[in-house]
Amino acid sequence: MASLLKEIQSIFFTLSEKEKKIANFILSNPEKASRSHIQELADITGVSISSITRFAKKVSCRNFVEMKVKLAGVKESKEGEGIEQKLSSSYRDMLTDVQDLGDSDQLQKVLTYITSAKRIFIYGLGSSGLAAQELNYRLSRMGFVCEAITDPHLMVIRSTLLQKDDVILAFSRSGQTVDLLQSISRGKEKGAVVISFTAFGETPLTKLSDVILWTVHPLRNHHLLTGLDLSTLYLIDRISLYFLSDSKREEKYLETVEAIKSREI
Repeated sequence: MASLLKEIQSIFFTLSEKEKKIANFILSNPEKASRSHIQELADITGVSISSITRFAKKVSCRNFVEMKVKLAGVKESKEGEGIEQKLSSSYRDMLTDVQDLGDSDQLQKVLTYITSAKRIFIYGLGSSGLAAQELNYRLSRMGFVCEAITDPHLMVIRSTLLQKDDVILAFSRSGQTVDLLQSISRGKEKGAVVISFTAFGETPLTKLSDVILWTVHPLRNHHLLTGLDLSTLYLIDRISLYFLSDSKREEKYLETVEAIKSREI
């Protein structure tokens, strides 16, 4: 994802309703937007030319022309016909996007917090609960003391009992799920570190977070993948592979593999 799309995603919830219309179109059609004249873009999005000009400046461009130039640098896979071709195209673009969104310093902070955590609680509601369960499954098999919480009532209970050396890993694409935010706020008050996996910046979740790992805006794949999307799975894989590079962690993981194999059917 080019830096312009990354910036649009990070400030999305600070935009006005008219600006969000522009942002939504650009995120889902960056190549088409880069070829459009300002009047064409205004007609497509149903906003005024002045709104587009203001939007360009808000995303750190001097004018509309500079915004078009930055958009022209966005590389997208050509989408073929048929379901398999569309999925392949979507996956290629999403993998490029999440790698471009990555921040090695932020990721290193996450790895350090996980390593030093006394206990790890992984929060996620709805489809984000799938991500929470997957990461918990992997970390627990490497010897981490962790638990996936996907029930809002249990989330409040766990947050009430958190301590200073505990870490919350919170999955929320929108960053605005009320039940999740209430629990995270309570956990933050107890001294827990909060790490969020989210697609939107300037949200209640990012304001509560000590570290943020970005997932891809859902419009980038036209809402095709509404569950555990590839960008979230990529981050889970990235974290897992880092810890599996430690021979002791790998040994524990393989021990659980053997334990599962040896189960009597």
